Amino acid sequence: MGDIVIMLAPLEMLLVNLYVIHRCSNRKYSSSRTCLSMGLFICVIMYISLLIVQYVPDFGSGNGLFIFCGFLFILPIKMLYRAPCVKIIAIACFSWTYTFLLFALSVRIGYAVSIPGISISSTVLLLQTLLYIATFKAFYGMIKTKFLYILEHIEKDKAVTLMWLNIVWFWMVFIFNLSYSYPGIFLFQILSFFTLSICILISFRYMYLQVTSGEKIQKLEKIVYHDELTQLRTRVVLSRDAEDLIKRNIPFHLIFIDLNNFKSVNDRYGHMAGDQYLTFFTHEIKQRLGNRGGFYRIAGDEFVCIFPEKGLTAFLKDITVLPQTMPGSHVKFLGFSYGVASFPDDGNTVQVLMDFADLHMYEMKLSARLLRGADVTGVAT
Repeated sequence: MGDIVIMLAPLEMLLVNLYVIHRCSNRKYSSSRTCLSMGLFICVIMYISLLIVQYVPDFGSGNGLFIFCGFLFILPIKMLYRAPCVKIIAIACFSWTYTFLLFALSVRIGYAVSIPGISISSTVLLLQTLLYIATFKAFYGMIKTKFLYILEHIEKDKAVTLMWLNIVWFWMVFIFNLSYSYPGIFLFQILSFFTLSICILISFRYMYLQVTSGEKIQKLEKIVYHDELTQLRTRVVLSRDAEDLIKRNIPFHLIFIDLNNFKSVNDRYGHMAGDQYLTFFTHEIKQRLGNRGGFYRIAGDEFVCIFPEKGLTAFLKDITVLPQTMPGSHVKFLGFSYGVASFPDDGNTVQVLMDFADLHMYEMKLSARLLRGADVTGVAT
């Protein structure tokens, strides 16, 4: 009977771990078949463990050596569940670290309190059960919502590093428990610090991989969110900023701008001059806009301004009077056409406002073309 009591705490650990793995993995077979297979394997492992306890008394003294039998469950788990080895091992080690940590804590507290009339095995089982009741909901919620999300979205090299990190976490808890169980054995103390050192190194590598990935993401974001030539924000940011204003119901004007005859500048003076032309125009508009709104480049020679509710007329008058020649160059500025859409009067989505402003911009461009000999800066010619 005493041997059975000794094995109840490890059995409870095992059942908790199998439940976590079962809930966090996709099974290959029906739930009943999976549970039956696991039940038979548990019976075999428990029988083997009871035999070992009879011949190796230290096996059930709270040192955690039984954990090696528990790891045999990796084999049926791999056969019964559909998941990569890296994911299975990471989940198993993460769960084993949690359950073994509570077991080790229960053993240490059990030996410290030593309740009269109650065996240490029963005390450990009671303490461990109470700890599960207090912490399992939070642990299970974390592994379902956060840990699995990490495993499903992490890059392959990071997934392998995370798997090894979980293995070392578990091994560290196991070795520290051994060093407390056998304080006279100096080797376990050395292994404790050696394991801690490995854990620190792997954690450092994982942080390094995270930082380098973050830098790559920042570079990609800069490409996506910022135009390299003009340093303006892009169409992606325009949509985000405009949608934010719409959600907050803040009135604004969307000004769609298209440069006149920009292709002729490239054809006549070359693309380098064309780039200078674009940066010149960008600089002039940004100076006049200041911090009153946003300015975006959405295509080659197409730009958009987001302008606040008041002051639009004065701003439009200001930007239509630009220098007729680029500074330090003989390239003439050919002007631009624009169309304005206002939220909420002209639409309540970004696309509707863009279409409305685009339509008015083309109307201005067409009207200017019909004006014989027109040469007004800011109006299509």
